Amino acid sequence: MVRPVAVPGRSQTKEIEAIPENLFREPIDYLFADHYRQRIVCKHLDQIAFDPGTDQVAKLAEVVLDYLERDLPLHIADEEQDLFPRLRARCGSEDRIEGILTQLSEEHARCQELGLHLSAGLRRLAEGHSSTQEDAFLEVASTFAETQRRHFALEERSVLPLARERLSPSDLAELGRSMAARRGAAYPE
Repeated sequence: MVRPVAVPGRSQTKEIEAIPENLFREPIDYLFADHYRQRIVCKHLDQIAFDPGTDQVAKLAEVVLDYLERDLPLHIADEEQDLFPRLRARCGSEDRIEGILTQLSEEHARCQELGLHLSAGLRRLAEGHSSTQEDAFLEVASTFAETQRRHFALEERSVLPLARERLSPSDLAELGRSMAARRGAAYPE
């Protein structure tokens, strides 16, 4: 069983702030910013798993559920539909990126699967039900958080720096425009 991480300073629920739309002009920075938001989601899941009896569980569950259902699918689409294909087109065999992108795509699928399992329990918690003692839910919450941490660490260590090196200014502009359109936002000219 994956053990939840103790979260110091648990008395405040940290909201997940929106990323400023001007970062669509810097889509790699946008992805880094979204990873920061994912870290907050992981901390909230740790808090739920570590101390399911806290009076803030409903709010934490609501914040995490909103991110999982609204923002995470957008982030995954940004990478799967836009970033990864562009990297495949721009990188050579010396970059050794294909195996990493394949691994990340598999992790995206696993993440979505775990997210579906989390959603039902999070929804119940957000509604004020106290079903947090269910071992299966706590296990999935801990597994999701740990998996996500490893996932975005790999992206930040290898994929995003390589994207900065290999993608052209027009690639980055197209990536940013696509990301903005996916969210129904105007691309900042």
